[in-house]
Amino acid sequence: MTESSLSRRGSRLTVDDWLDAAMQVLISEGVGAIKISRLCDRLGVTKGSFYWHFTDIAALMKALADHCRRVEDAAQKTLADLHELPPADRIEAMVQLVSDPRRWTVESAVRTWAETDESIATTVAAIDDQVFRIAHEAMRDLGFEEPEAHARATTLLYAGIGYLHARPRHGPASEDDKRIFIDLLTGR
Repeated sequence: MTESSLSRRGSRLTVDDWLDAAMQVLISEGVGAIKISRLCDRLGVTKGSFYWHFTDIAALMKALADHCRRVEDAAQKTLADLHELPPADRIEAMVQLVSDPRRWTVESAVRTWAETDESIATTVAAIDDQVFRIAHEAMRDLGFEEPEAHARATTLLYAGIGYLHARPRHGPASEDDKRIFIDLLTGR
């Protein structure tokens, strides 16, 4: 049981409490582990509390999917704000975003869920498209011709996705790793 669930035991849970618990299970154990009984145990409440907020597990999963889409929408806004930066700074900011532990835990879990849920997959694809567009524009702004700008933007996208999936086994990228990667992408 988490510290937050202990402090909430004496008060009524909210939909956000249930979504937070479901997100924690999604991140730590995957979408298949999200079960009413597991969430109730995590929050220290009975199933009646769950049914107070949701008609069934499908309603929770829809609310969780909506929550994940809002998180991804916020990520898209953050990416859109990068447009104002100089091109090399845009690339560096994108590398920093993907290597931020708060971001990659959620992103990795959502990407895994997207493998089995088309609505989540559509949201993830939109983020990937935006990452590619921003990286491609930055590479063009750095003076790379089209084929090379495309290849470098694709490399950034694929490396970011690979990092999300490989990081649990290989650990986080060091600052040197990130700097060398940025130099490889942006250097001539």
